Amino acid sequence: MNNKELFKTIGYIDENLIEKANSARRTNKKAYVKWGSLAACAALVLGVAVYKFPQTPLPNSPQISQQTPVSSPTGVRKILNYNGYRYAFVADGAQFKFTGMEPDKSLGALEFDLNQEPGKIDGDKNAEKDYAATFAMGGKLYEIPTYPSHFRIAVKDEQYYYLAEIVAKVDDSAMSAKEYLDLANLKEHAKDIYILNHVGNDVQKTITDHPIVESIIEGLYSAKKTELSNKEYEALAAAQSQGKSYQLQFNLKDGTYIAMYIIPELKVVSMGDTYYYLPDAFFDQTSDLFSGLTQEVLPLY
Repeated sequence: MNNKELFKTIGYIDENLIEKANSARRTNKKAYVKWGSLAACAALVLGVAVYKFPQTPLPNSPQISQQTPVSSPTGVRKILNYNGYRYAFVADGAQFKFTGMEPDKSLGALEFDLNQEPGKIDGDKNAEKDYAATFAMGGKLYEIPTYPSHFRIAVKDEQYYYLAEIVAKVDDSAMSAKEYLDLANLKEHAKDIYILNHVGNDVQKTITDHPIVESIIEGLYSAKKTELSNKEYEALAAAQSQGKSYQLQFNLKDGTYIAMYIIPELKVVSMGDTYYYLPDAFFDQTSDLFSGLTQEVLPLY
């Protein structure tokens, strides 16, 4: 299991769990495929896009809407590999509907299984192959007409559509903030920003002024990738449980959004499966955005 996945959406993870995950990662680089027993008490808290409530669509613009609820993790993270990147299925494999557009540019099909069965090694063997997946095997990949950068792609399995979004490189090599943000192309797609509580059920501030939206996105380019120590992970977990972590939600023109998690006190932001440190200059320019925000202290688990 990837130790960057070891934070509950709400709550705390103790040192023993963090150390187990770190140990697992050191001994098996490909352990990200299986959540295993740790997944029963852990969920992604990183910048994978999530869709909890509808956004106000732009008039007459193509829209993407979630059709099924977010499912509970089943022990295997729903991912696929394409073009050297690892994609996570949005909302853990929820189904989506495309309105005003039809994905029709084919990108291939999922043909390699990342799920490991007892006595088989196919999961490890296929871990870095394009078109390998843990979900929707045999599904067809399509470019999304409103998102041609391939940061997001559509997967059609039988008659259902799913969304998948880049979270890392398949070889776990470093992805800079610039690479992630260039792929996401938020400058083009974001129409406004919400700052929400950590859980994501309370909009605490709305930023609609486009120059400010652009300034925030530009500021994120200055973030530097970091490898966090156990103590730093503990500090993140403590900050989350103390109500100091927020969602930075970029509402997109197609009705969906991309959410990052930001802890201003620790100057840390998550993008995809990676944590980054933000420089003082970012918070000098955006300090007013996070001033006066309050949220309930989260329960410890």
